[in-house]
Amino acid sequence: MKSYLIRLLDYEQWANQAVIDALVRVENPPERAVRVMGHILSAQQIWLSRLTGEVSKVAVWEDIPMARMSETSNRNSQRLKTFLEAEPAEGLSRIISYKTTSGQPFTNPLIDILMHMSHHAAYHRGQVVQLIRPQLADVPMTDFIFWARG
Repeated sequence: MKSYLIRLLDYEQWANQAVIDALVRVENPPERAVRVMGHILSAQQIWLSRLTGEVSKVAVWEDIPMARMSETSNRNSQRLKTFLEAEPAEGLSRIISYKTTSGQPFTNPLIDILMHMSHHAAYHRGQVVQLIRPQLADVPMTDFIFWARG
């Protein structure tokens, strides 16, 4: 299971980069599209801090300039992979205690958090693509199966 989750992180990075590349190709991307892509990246950072017990330094809707999105996405992906590679296989069911950005406490198994992160990003990538679709001749196809086909 752990190796599959690491594979999923590779897909996530590929899909994020495809959407970032598409945003860059748009002459004047809608502000909402840029904000939503920034939200994907900042949410990854927030969840990673919850997993590692660090204090998050970003807001849920952090303004991430497009010029820094690729770097941020790469860094998030590498940190998540490093975290997951160091986690023992039995650690996937480990309970993570965390607080939401509003301070509400929760606990969830690590594997559920990782799956949430993937689904959350996919949902919002779809929103970004929908927002920029009118301005692109070819939109990024970020479905998992496109990546899996190689």
